[in-house]
Amino acid sequence: MLDKIIEAVKKAVEIYKNAGDDLDISEKTSNVNLVTKYDKMIQKFLIDELGKITPGASFFCEEGDDNKQLTDGYCYIIDPIDGTTNFIKGFQHSAISVGLAKDKELIIGVVADPDKNNLYYAEKGKGAYLNGKRINVSDCGLADSLVMFGTCPYEHELAHKTFELTEKVFNKALEVRRSGSAALDICYVASGKADLYYEMIIRPWDWAGASVILLEAGGVFSKIDSSPIDLSKTDSYLCGNIKNIKEFNEIYNS
Repeated sequence: MLDKIIEAVKKAVEIYKNAGDDLDISEKTSNVNLVTKYDKMIQKFLIDELGKITPGASFFCEEGDDNKQLTDGYCYIIDPIDGTTNFIKGFQHSAISVGLAKDKELIIGVVADPDKNNLYYAEKGKGAYLNGKRINVSDCGLADSLVMFGTCPYEHELAHKTFELTEKVFNKALEVRRSGSAALDICYVASGKADLYYEMIIRPWDWAGASVILLEAGGVFSKIDSSPIDLSKTDSYLCGNIKNIKEFNEIYNS
């Protein structure tokens, strides 16, 4: 099943790469929450292709008014373009993310970085991989950590709290970065390119696929206060290794 899902995602990458200048951009809930026709095209393509792989599966996806519920049985959690603003601006840092849950437990994750030709993937109990090479999280403490964070762009009321926390983290960490794609940030942590990631509010389709990869790479994730996160809900998110998570918790709770 993993191999077939990977092939479907690779085909979706070609849609992304062949995007023309006319993106047909429209607003969803605000002028910073945008969607393009390629978000919609990739999502429809993946639903069609993944439905052939797993007949009867449900879909929990970002785009559209429907498909917003996590179900029992097989359920795909899809973000067709995580980092749509990056995609619109030509920033070349976006992801196509697919997670597969069975009875609400994540079992497969595939995340493509089309601009860098990178493919991250994992199946529960079988390790995590980047372009066929096994990956693992780092074991460094916060002082040696490159920290990724999100700014909750659709919830500006959290900006002050986010940047206040990030200033404290910045003073303890090696460096901080804000990339605009949660899925890639988590995959960067999974592969040791970065060491810790957090955001005050995140949607399940942003983290589902990448979190399978993270777990199989030896990482841990939770809500930002270290309580368990619910795959069906919008909530905060934190991931890293056990060592730097502990140090982050001390900052967060101070």
